[in-house]
Amino acid sequence: MRRFMVHLVTEIDFVDGDEASDEATQNYQKHLSDTLRNAAQGISLRTIKNARVESVSVTEIKDEL
Repeated sequence: MRRFMVHLVTEIDFVDGDEASDEATQNYQKHLSDTLRNAAQGISLRTIKNARVESVSVTEIKDEL
């Protein structure tokens, strides 16, 4: 089986800006993770017999100055 890695960076402006709650951030991370997993498993090409997602990890990138 061949494996592929996807590196995706999203930039999100929450309604509350940088003051968005940890709950809102965690909700976004879970939603993004679920959406990416479903999209990867749902890829349909006639050359693909089956697709299994090994792992999906969503973490916040914190700027350190």
